[in-house]
Amino acid sequence: MALTTCPECSGKVSDKAYSCPHCGYPLRDETSPPRRAKSPGKRRRNGTGTIVKLSGKRRKPFQVRVNTRIDEWGYPRYDVLGNFPDRVSADIALAEYNKDPFDIANRKKTFGEVFKDWYKWKYKTAVDAPGKKSSSQYCALAAFKHCDQLHNRIMPDISALELQQILDREDLSHSMLEHIKTLFNQMYRYALQFDIVAKNCAEFVRIGKEDDTESGIPFTAEERRKLWDHKDEPFVDTILIYIYSGWRINELAGMPLENIDLEARTFTGGLKNRYSRNRTVPIHSKIYDMVKARYNPHFRSLIYHDGTQDITEEKYREYFTQALTACRITEKHTPHDCRHTCNSLLLKAKVDRVARYKIMGHAGKDINERIYSHMTTEQLREELEKI
Repeated sequence: MALTTCPECSGKVSDKAYSCPHCGYPLRDETSPPRRAKSPGKRRRNGTGTIVKLSGKRRKPFQVRVNTRIDEWGYPRYDVLGNFPDRVSADIALAEYNKDPFDIANRKKTFGEVFKDWYKWKYKTAVDAPGKKSSSQYCALAAFKHCDQLHNRIMPDISALELQQILDREDLSHSMLEHIKTLFNQMYRYALQFDIVAKNCAEFVRIGKEDDTESGIPFTAEERRKLWDHKDEPFVDTILIYIYSGWRINELAGMPLENIDLEARTFTGGLKNRYSRNRTVPIHSKIYDMVKARYNPHFRSLIYHDGTQDITEEKYREYFTQALTACRITEKHTPHDCRHTCNSLLLKAKVDRVARYKIMGHAGKDINERIYSHMTTEQLREELEKI
C-alpha cells in the first residue's frame, strides 16, 4: 500500500483514503480515482544541464539548458542548447553535449561572423581596416563576397551540400572557385580549432570544373626564347619547368619531394579530379637538369623556395613577375599560363590525344579515352619529347 502525507497534520495516510484518519481533512472527492505514487525517476548530476518543458502550444516545447550560474543580482542565468519537439531528442542532445561540452555562443555564430574572426586571427587586422592588403587578403575577400547566400547562416547549420552548390556555379571561373575552396578549408579548420563547428564540411566538397576552361595567354615562341636566354635568372627555371611539364601551379609546388623520382625521371601527383590525381608525368629532358638542381630535401617544395628558405605562394608569384621582367617579357602572364603553353605545344606537335589528356590530367572525350586507353610512362615520354 502506498502512503501519502496529509497537508493538514502531516500524518501518513493511504493514497486511497478519502480523508485523513487523524484529523479528518478531506483528501479527494469520492468520485476521484485513487492517486498514483509519483515515480522519483533519475536525477541528473549537478552541472550536467536540465530539460524544461515550456508552457503554451509550441512546436518544440522541450528546452535544454546548460551552464547554469547565478548572476550578481542572485538570478539564475544559463545557455540554451536548443529547443526540441520531444523529451527523447532533448535527452539525446544533452547527452551529446555532455560528452564534449562547448561554448554555446560560438555555435550560434554566422558564417559572416566567423569569417571576420578568422580574417582578424589570420591577418592580424580587421576586415574593414584601411591600408594596403596582400593578394592573399584580396583573394579571401573576393571569395567571401561570392558566398553571400551563406553570410547570415549559422555556421554549424551549413551543410556540405550548400558549400558544394557554390563550387558548382557555372558563372565563376575556376580560379575563383579555387579561392572559394581555399577559404572554406581555412575557415573550417579555424572553426574546428575554436570549437565553432563539430565537423569539417569543407572536406566533402570539390571543384568539378576543369581549370582550362578559364582564359589564359600562352607564352609565344619569342617569349620562350627569351626565357631560355635568361634561364639562369632567379625563378626563370621554374617557369620553364611548368611549361614543359603542364602541371597546375599547386600540383607541382605542393608535390612531396619523394614523388619526384630523379632516377626514373618522373613526377607523380595531381589534384582536382580522378583524372588528375596520382598521375605520372615524365620529366622532359629539357628541364631535367633544372629539376635536379632545385631538388633539395631541406625545402618542402620543388618550387616554393629561393635557395635559402621556403617561400609562400604569394611570394612566388612576386618572383614569377620579377623573372618575366628580367627576361624583358612585357606581356602580363600568370603561372597558369605555363599550363596553357604546355597544352598549346602538345597540340602544335600533334601529340597523341590520349597522351595529351594523360599528361595534362584531363578527362577524355569518351569512355575509351577515359577508362580503357592505357599508356606506359615511356609511351608518354616519347610523346612529351615531341615539344
